[in-house]
Amino acid sequence: MIKMLDEESLAAARRYCEGDPFGCRILGALLAYGLDKPFAQFWAQYDDKGNMTAVIDKLDVAMTVCAKGDYDAEEVDEFVSANVGYMGALRPVREGESASGLVMRLGGRKNRESSGEVELNPEISDLHAVLEECAGTGFEVPDFDSFYSDMIYRRKAKSVLTAVVRDEGLPAACGAIHLSDSTGVLVMCAAVPEHRGKGYTGQVINALLDRTAGRDIYLMCLPSLHGFYEKFGFVTVGGFVY
Repeated sequence: MIKMLDEESLAAARRYCEGDPFGCRILGALLAYGLDKPFAQFWAQYDDKGNMTAVIDKLDVAMTVCAKGDYDAEEVDEFVSANVGYMGALRPVREGESASGLVMRLGGRKNRESSGEVELNPEISDLHAVLEECAGTGFEVPDFDSFYSDMIYRRKAKSVLTAVVRDEGLPAACGAIHLSDSTGVLVMCAAVPEHRGKGYTGQVINALLDRTAGRDIYLMCLPSLHGFYEKFGFVTVGGFVY
């Protein structure tokens, strides 16, 4: 059974999601938006004994599924299809499926060297400017108004940490970590094409990791980026589909 989260089930959902990369994504949104926004909706799946077996969110038309252990995959798939159709949801890969990408977890830190200054929580327009320059290279760039609004909510809730590196005053690379109490998910790592190969993305990543020490940090990436993130100490622990 899938039921919408309410105040009574909120604490259980937070416990279920904590410590999981998909759950961290959901918790970041939940901390930012709460349960009363029409564009941010949250549900939990329960088994016949009333145990929570999955948590699902929907932000506008994007869905994420946090599912650990046994859960009713068929019910989740039908629910996702009814909400967003062919677009599907970001969720853990299942046994026998082909993964869309890798889930990686930070192990021992590597590649700590950096040069130049990293600006934390910069102007939101600077973050968006980097992403706009990366359009068509694997990034789906949101329109500025929705991106700005989302960042404002997350910053107020302290569920995101962002950073940029500049080159001659202009934003050249950016990154962010979505945060819950004990977990973080590295996202939005990008460098303006003309500035790639200068180590700027590495500077951003190291600065974000330095300031989130003590949390379990994950990321989700395409297989082609495995080697890049491995240099920072990330190891593959699973896969995702979308």
